[in-house]
Amino acid sequence: MKDERHTSFRINLILYLKDQAIPMIVLLLMVVIASMLSPVFLSKANAQNLVVQIAMNMVVSMGMFIVILTGGIDLSVGSIVALCGVLVAGFMRSLPIGIAILLAMLVGTLIGAFNGLIVSRMRIAPFIVTLGMLSFARGIAYWYTNSTPIIWSSLPGADFMSWLGGAKLLGVPILALIWLLMIILTFLLLRYTIAGRIIYAIGGNEEAVKLSGVDLCRWKMIPYLLSGLCCAIGGILLTARLGVGAPTSGDGLELDCIAAVVIGGASFNGGIGNVGGTVIGVFILGIINNILDLMNVPQYPQMMLKGTIIVAAVILSTIREKRK
Repeated sequence: MKDERHTSFRINLILYLKDQAIPMIVLLLMVVIASMLSPVFLSKANAQNLVVQIAMNMVVSMGMFIVILTGGIDLSVGSIVALCGVLVAGFMRSLPIGIAILLAMLVGTLIGAFNGLIVSRMRIAPFIVTLGMLSFARGIAYWYTNSTPIIWSSLPGADFMSWLGGAKLLGVPILALIWLLMIILTFLLLRYTIAGRIIYAIGGNEEAVKLSGVDLCRWKMIPYLLSGLCCAIGGILLTARLGVGAPTSGDGLELDCIAAVVIGGASFNGGIGNVGGTVIGVFILGIINNILDLMNVPQYPQMMLKGTIIVAAVILSTIREKRK
């Protein structure tokens, strides 16, 4: 029995490495190139800075990955991050920090559930639904703050937010531990639960899932709900790290998350991809952003490079699917 399990593990590992060969090679090349371009890149301080910088992207990308697995997409993630970020800072004015965080998470989850409800029940294209929510949630964030960032450093609960955004445990930033926990939870959800199998099945063949008697509407809503929750957590982490809840936070985040998921081998058609690939994709983009910042490259060339990466990733994904 043990031999069978070991054999199964080796086969799965080989298949995973084969499937993720290109993203892993790209990641290694990025590390080599970055270390050549800047001697600071491999320093301990920069490594810790990198794992902190990617915290929000990693958490939100987990939710985006689940949505894309079903063949959907969530363009509202950046706006939900901004809204939940300003809400937690605003709630700190009059509520205990624990309740402020829970309420911000609840708002993000409800927005995600609303997106999923419209997509699943009314069968409106997720691109349209989440594009509308992108503007709506961002508008609420600007309205709530009157377009002025909320600084929480002098508010009750500031000690906890400072700890969350800047503390370390055994030399590891708390933010890094949180995104690591989110990766593990996402992996366990998709790999070992009924929900995970149904999510993959919906992306693989939605009609077959429907004919099997599964409540398709409910299960298509859940990924968007989880995406909203991930956005809320990401918004709280970003607010804790920056020391301010800003309505401009998360601008363009949806592009980064989509790029990370696709770079990691997921398919826009759904049903294909794994958590490890998304993690690699986030690290690739994080390293690119990090080295460009170290080299003082202006923001606009960075945006151009991200656009190029997204197109290249989609092309590679399409080629990979045609070969299978």
